[in-house]
Amino acid sequence: MAKPKLESTSTEIDMTPMIDMVFLLIIFFILAGKISSEQRTQQITVPPTKTATKLKTIDERIVINVFGTTKAGSPPRNSIRVGTQTFEAKGIDDYSAYARLRTLLDRAYDRAEKEPDVKNPKLRLPKVVLEIRADADTEYRVVQELLQIVTDSVDPNDLMKPKQVAPEQMRPFVAIDYTTRRPGENK
Repeated sequence: MAKPKLESTSTEIDMTPMIDMVFLLIIFFILAGKISSEQRTQQITVPPTKTATKLKTIDERIVINVFGTTKAGSPPRNSIRVGTQTFEAKGIDDYSAYARLRTLLDRAYDRAEKEPDVKNPKLRLPKVVLEIRADADTEYRVVQELLQIVTDSVDPNDLMKPKQVAPEQMRPFVAIDYTTRRPGENK
């Protein structure tokens, strides 16, 4: 009985599928790394300005403490304290805390000495520095909404819609300092 002859096969390995898998893995890790970096807590950064001037004299300094978290049993999402006054919202779409804060800021704007803006002389800026203190639990969205209230660009009584007023009718505060606190620190 004769043994059947086996055909000789090539021992070369096709590298194309392995190279394809390596590139797919590289793409996966690049995209996964980008997504995880976007989910990190955003840092509050102040954009650079070319027209900023340092206030020579400060009439008043107002400290605005912002607390908030979405965790159960914690302060509401936008609990704001100025001095001994505390403004709290009852829910996500309740902007009453912002409206009360804007009323307080309007009174401070009225009593402060003002100077014209460098870019727009019709706009009058108060010689008041606002210090916004936010703890680590405060949502970034709350700080953004607070900045919109402070610069008088939205109306808290009209569901935070942009204001449609002339610059000379606005009451913005632009001298703003930012401070962060550890969670639970109430100073």
